[in-house]
Amino acid sequence: MAEFAFKDIRVRLLGRDVVGLQGLTYKKTVEKEFVYGRGNTALGIQHGNKKVEGTLSILQSEFEALQTAIKAANPLADITDAVFDIVNTYGEGLTAHTDTILSASITEYEKGMKQNDKMKVIELPFLALDVLEGA
Repeated sequence: MAEFAFKDIRVRLLGRDVVGLQGLTYKKTVEKEFVYGRGNTALGIQHGNKKVEGTLSILQSEFEALQTAIKAANPLADITDAVFDIVNTYGEGLTAHTDTILSASITEYEKGMKQNDKMKVIELPFLALDVLEGA
């Protein structure tokens, strides 16, 4: 059984493949805490809210293409106003696995470059409602 490499990943958002993808990370967390009663040993673990967060790293040209797509729908909007699904597929054919990140919303972006940079990579942190794994 082979593991997936970065070259095996295909990410789609706003109806297009992100060819200038430099990275994608996402995680789902659940608030948990111990429940204590008599004594000093926990009686159980209480579960709280769930959340999904991540970061999409893309080249400047991809960022501009996404901004253009968003502005076509709403000229006053930018990438921090849009809500969209991120479809992340690993592999192809029978071995393909797809995670769908639901209702992602970019929280911020920062542009910049330093001396001797070969390309501009923009980090886009996001919040999302859920991740459907294998969907």
